[in-house]
Amino acid sequence: MTTQRNRDPMLSIPTNRILIFGFLAFILIGLEQGVLGLFVAELGQHFNRSPKDLGLFFALHGIGSGLVTAVALVSWVERINSKRIALSSLALGLGSGLIVVGDSWHLKLIAAPLLGIGFGGLSMSFNTLFVTYFSQKNASLLNVLNATYGIGAVAAPWLLSRDLLAGSELFNVIALLSFIVLVGAWTIDDRIPSHTHTDTTSSTTTSVYPILLVAFLILFIEAAFTYWMPSLLSKQSGNDGNAAGYMAQFFFWFVIVRLSAAALAVWVSTLGFALLGLLGLCLSLVGVVTGFVALANTSFTGAFMGLIFPNAYAWMLTKSGGGTAMGARILLSAIVGATTGPWILGWILPIAGETPVLVVLSAVSAATFLLMLFLDVKTR
Repeated sequence: MTTQRNRDPMLSIPTNRILIFGFLAFILIGLEQGVLGLFVAELGQHFNRSPKDLGLFFALHGIGSGLVTAVALVSWVERINSKRIALSSLALGLGSGLIVVGDSWHLKLIAAPLLGIGFGGLSMSFNTLFVTYFSQKNASLLNVLNATYGIGAVAAPWLLSRDLLAGSELFNVIALLSFIVLVGAWTIDDRIPSHTHTDTTSSTTTSVYPILLVAFLILFIEAAFTYWMPSLLSKQSGNDGNAAGYMAQFFFWFVIVRLSAAALAVWVSTLGFALLGLLGLCLSLVGVVTGFVALANTSFTGAFMGLIFPNAYAWMLTKSGGGTAMGARILLSAIVGATTGPWILGWILPIAGETPVLVVLSAVSAATFLLMLFLDVKTR
């Protein structure tokens, strides 16, 4: 038992500290994600930047997330990398400060990867800690953890739409709270070894590449949808306030469904939640494309989006063996998807218009649904 404790520094971390700083960190990254699409759309207008330029910003954000995640796969770095949470908090704070300082687009591009490092590092660290540390209740607590992300994501556009805070002021709040997490979580070590499955019902019979493809597709959908929706709505209505209101409602549903999923996790599997979310999102987008529902009236899709990632992540991590390294591979693939999705749609939108963007998102949702279902059946 002593040897195991020495190999698993996580086991010596008080549970309440993981919970407190995990929830605070996820509120922070929720605030960042909730304000980012709106603030960058505003920056694009201020600096007269094209959709391709905004796509570059989002791509750099994804590169930052990918960088901090990829480090977990470098063994010699990982052996000494006990401060991932603290360093990610520092990067989030610095990025939040830089994005509101000065009047240079290039300075904003420097802020993008720093924000990405903060988002990616905190997301990977606490998602993996929660799956592992609270293994008997991970479906429930993972949904609660990710619901706190939704609380931040709801609060950001709500504060903006009510003119209670400007985007720059909200980033200043994020910077301040990031340094509180840095100090409070300084001694939390998120490194967890992989384990070997003893339950053959949850082990894979093939390589992990299909699992990584699922992660790629899920974040392709989520990032592309949440980053570009403010721009699509602003373009339709000519009013940024309408977009902010939509995103506030979107993330409100996001929070409600994640809290509901936490309560229902005893009866519904993580796979079931994820598949329901993908199917609902796909059908909703098809409804917009066919004219059955107006894009501005689809804030309820936040409920479907909220079901997908945390539950899919728990399912993928279980299927592929668990541990920090495997979690990093999954999240790195997801980050590539989150980087690629907004960038690709930034090219499609000015050339082909809104409808092809929505068709692409609905098609990717359907493909991901079928792939997850196939993989689960194959490995039972």
